[in-house]
Amino acid sequence: MKRDRRARDNSGIEDLLDTWMEMISLASQVDSMGSNLVRQPTVAKPKHEGTMSYEDRDKDIVFTIDMPGVQKKDIEISVEPNSISVRAENGGSRRYNYSRKFRPTVDVDSAKATFTNGVLDITLNKVEAKPTGKIVKIK
Repeated sequence: MKRDRRARDNSGIEDLLDTWMEMISLASQVDSMGSNLVRQPTVAKPKHEGTMSYEDRDKDIVFTIDMPGVQKKDIEISVEPNSISVRAENGGSRRYNYSRKFRPTVDVDSAKATFTNGVLDITLNKVEAKPTGKIVKIK
């Protein structure tokens, strides 16, 4: 049947399609052979993958982090004008490590945190970023 189609196909499109289909079939066979030859590295997943949500409001920024399995005494929070880091470990079975940079500048002294039922909430007040630098007058 292929010969009859090819005899009527003056443009060669059917031949091109047949060749393309053969190439796709061979490519999938080569891929499957390669995956059997090369072992993919095993990646260990952490025991807990929590989330850190970020809400940029008018006058403040609020971070919420799910941290089940740790106590308030296990949590360390570090705040800088444009970033925050949160770490916690309860002696081995639960570890958390979060860092986030953000654009608005915050007052680091305004940081307030609460920890209730495994959920950490951190509120930081925004401050208007004052331009830094100096205008130099030419004498």
